[in-house]
Amino acid sequence: MGAIASTLLFCLTSPAKTVGGLSLPAIGPVTTRSFYPMNEAFDSALQQPWTAVYTKIMALVLLYGATVHIGNIAGLTGTPWLATPLLWRGMDVTLLIFDVTAAIALWRGLAWSVWWVFGGIILLQFVPYTLFRSQFILKPEDAQTLNGLLGTEALLLGVLALLLWLRK
Repeated sequence: MGAIASTLLFCLTSPAKTVGGLSLPAIGPVTTRSFYPMNEAFDSALQQPWTAVYTKIMALVLLYGATVHIGNIAGLTGTPWLATPLLWRGMDVTLLIFDVTAAIALWRGLAWSVWWVFGGIILLQFVPYTLFRSQFILKPEDAQTLNGLLGTEALLLGVLALLLWLRK
């Protein structure tokens, strides 16, 4: 295992190379400033007191969401998991992974977590729960639950966007 780890570390930190006249970019350690110009602004904003506290609160909300998905998978929420539609099961697993990853990244104040949270909530919740809404409504009260979830997510993202913009 040590040889694999040292090889991987070497590959991630080696300088740029020219192969057959083609210059390949350097593959180096991933930093918050290496992917997007806005990451520097996000990094600065995430260090501000109000935003830092709010992202920790969001991390706890996301961990709560992860426990709901674990409960669904374990069949603790009233319906056996294998009796639910395949789409629901796929969303449970996907959102569990998303929630845990986002919670850890937000708690640590990583700049890329902003992209992850906004992209994930839009693509994994707003899009499916609006475009494929009928697939998630088995009982009349499911519609109200989805509306509440989408409203909560919109509020969470709105407050985060405001804090990032104001750098508070």
